[in-house]
Formats: sequence, C-alpha cells, structure tokens
Amino acid sequence: MVITLANVLLYLRFLNFYLQSTGVDFQHMETKHNEPVLARDMPSISVENLTCYRNGVSVFSGLSFLLNPGDHLLIRGSNGSGKTTLLRTLLSLTSRFNGTIQIPLDDTTYLGHLKGLKPELTVWENHRFWQNLNNIPPSRKLLHHFKLDDLGETPIKLLSEGQKRKVALAGALETGKKIWLLDEPFNSLDKEGQVLLAELIQDHCNDLGIIILTSHLEPITSSTQTVSLDDYR
Repeated sequence: MVITLANVLLYLRFLNFYLQSTGVDFQHMETKHNEPVLARDMPSISVENLTCYRNGVSVFSGLSFLLNPGDHLLIRGSNGSGKTTLLRTLLSLTSRFNGTIQIPLDDTTYLGHLKGLKPELTVWENHRFWQNLNNIPPSRKLLHHFKLDDLGETPIKLLSEGQKRKVALAGALETGKKIWLLDEPFNSLDKEGQVLLAELIQDHCNDLGIIILTSHLEPITSSTQTVSLDDYR
C-alpha cells in the first residue's frame, strides 16, 4: 500500500471531523505540561449533619465535615463523647444515626482498640494474614519502619503491649488502602513509636491519603482539621 500526502490529509480531516462530533476541537487542543492532575476516582469523605445514638440517646449531633485527598482529621473529646462511635458509624458497623455519610469503604482500613492479632502466630505470620486478607503481595516495609525486623519469628504472646501495637499498626496500614480510620493509635507506644507513627501519618497524607484518628493525647501530628465532639453534645 502506497501512502501519499493526499491520503494523510484525508485521514486527518476524517479524524478532525470525528473528534469534533464528540465535542473535541482537534485543531485547537492544547497540551499542558507540569500540572498535577488528580484522578476522578480519588477517594474523599463527606459527612453532613450527623447525629449518632447510643442506647437510644444522642451522643453528638449536627456534625459535618469534608475530607479530600491529603487531609488529616483529628477527633478530640472527653470520655463518652462518641469518638469510637463516630468511627464505627463511618464504617457502617452501626445503623443508629441520622444524617448523610459518603465514604468508599472498599478503600478504607481501620484499627480500633483491639489489635486483631493471633497470639500463637509469629509477627510475620500475623502481618502476612492482613496482606492475604487484602489480596496484596508480601511486604515487610512497615515492620521495618517500626523496627520489628528482629522479632519476625517471635510469637505475638511474647511481645510487650507497645510491640503488639506496632505489629497491629503495620498490618492494618500496609494494605494499600487510601483511607485510614484509627482509634487511639498512639496508645501503648513509647516516644520513639509515637514519632514513627507520626512520620507514617505525614507520609500517607503527602501521598494524598486521608486519615481520621481519635486521640486523647496532645497531638504530635499536623492535622489539617480538628473536631472536638464535646462541641456537638
């Protein structure tokens, strides 16, 4: 087949006609460089006028917030103010609420007060369990981050509470999920562990993840938003 200039011009005219018919002006399209583009399916969280109940009694009411990629929300409040209730409600673990919640649960990981570890299994076996559950390749990146490499073959039952918390955090967070819901994640951690977790939280936000965490401790992370549930009682 011989390709002539006339054939090329005919093809370009046809392509221009096709693109214009679909709403694209081929002759005036601009190519832009070095501009960050967020994927349309990048997760976000929207909560509007939320009221949560415990035993039929309102715990807090009128709560609204919007979180976009890179945001970090710190939930404060006195004991009984509803911090754990809020996270459980976001996860659809309770239906006792009024209001509107939009959150992509398939892209969300959660760690509560319970660590979710099997005491008879080793550190590595527990970590791999989380990854098998989420169908992701084996990785020990976060175990290394929390300086647990030397404890890989150690059964969970022989670890300290701080070490168990680090194993639980590593397992829950190394799942590839963009949204992290963490209930008092700094509990049981020593100063070094708290700093390591704070670094991990900042890195996740820099990667356009979203984090909601509760804490009764003075924050050592730079949240983009803070909510005190005591203000909504």
